[in-house]
Amino acid sequence: MTPPRLPDPTASRAVLVGVSRYLAMPENRQLPAVKNNLQRLATLLGEPRIWGLSPEHCVVLHQPDDADAVISALQTAAREATASLLFYYAGHGLTDPLTDDELHLALPNSREPAGIHLALRYQNVRAELLRATAVPQKVVILDCCWSGKALKGATMGADDLAAIAAVKGTAVLTACASTAKALSPAGEDCTAFTGALTQILYEGIRGGPRELDIATLFQSLDSRLGSENRPRPQLATSGFGSGLVLAMNTSQEPARAAESQEVGAPPVPDVVRPPVPVDEHVRQRIQELLRTGRYQAAQELRLRLAEAGDISAVRDVVVQLRREGHYRSAAQLERAVPGSEGAQQVLRWLRQGSLREL
Repeated sequence: MTPPRLPDPTASRAVLVGVSRYLAMPENRQLPAVKNNLQRLATLLGEPRIWGLSPEHCVVLHQPDDADAVISALQTAAREATASLLFYYAGHGLTDPLTDDELHLALPNSREPAGIHLALRYQNVRAELLRATAVPQKVVILDCCWSGKALKGATMGADDLAAIAAVKGTAVLTACASTAKALSPAGEDCTAFTGALTQILYEGIRGGPRELDIATLFQSLDSRLGSENRPRPQLATSGFGSGLVLAMNTSQEPARAAESQEVGAPPVPDVVRPPVPVDEHVRQRIQELLRTGRYQAAQELRLRLAEAGDISAVRDVVVQLRREGHYRSAAQLERAVPGSEGAQQVLRWLRQGSLREL
């Protein structure tokens, strides 16, 4: 059996930074989905089937006070990490074309125009990553805005960060190229890029490798976002950066169970269930309801699909439960056979607003 390349989670660190509310920006520049980005990504990175990063090793900075708060957290993480260091940012990106094309990561007090001095220079983040010479794997994920145009919520953009963000021996994955505008669509829990990323981490890549490296994740992201006519991500690597592993491929769990049985380990329960056929028009109807702001109707239809045993709908409900802090109910629903009494019980509690664990 091939030795795992996934970094030891006990020797790894992550710093997840996000800004959803800007104090000096108008309402159409706010990014409420960013808070969900952080919660969902932190939860998924902590799942043993994906990586198993413990909460004390995954610092989440939502609405950081200033640039020093971010850099200090990154410095601490870099000192402690001996296997892998992950830096993630979601929010607005700022540049000043009159002076240079340097990228700045907008913080809560940042403003436009002429407010770049209140943001965090990406070069300062890059410098800390360069100083972390003892860390063999460094991954940067940037889901940040540049444009201020709004479309049914917030419109996001990112520079073609390949040149700006490059760090030797590090992989840098970004939301889109310099000529594109990425979206934070109204009615969607996460921004378009992070929503796709977390969905891939949660579902895995069918037919993909046992472990997901950055190049494989990028290819899946590019295919998924491109097929949805959304902005295409960008990837910059140097050295062996494209081979850096970020997560286990959850769609390969049955294969891992078979490997365990071959070496005499206890059998791992098979949690993969056959999907229940559902008319694609129903899913399209859910997306239409979300786009038009009819969130309650969309939720009701999604619950009906989950109750019918549709795996995709069940997964969406599991993610929703985790995002709202109902972790035990999420785990119960995820383990249950779709359509079983155990699954129905959780869905009834959710429908009635009477989840009892918290």
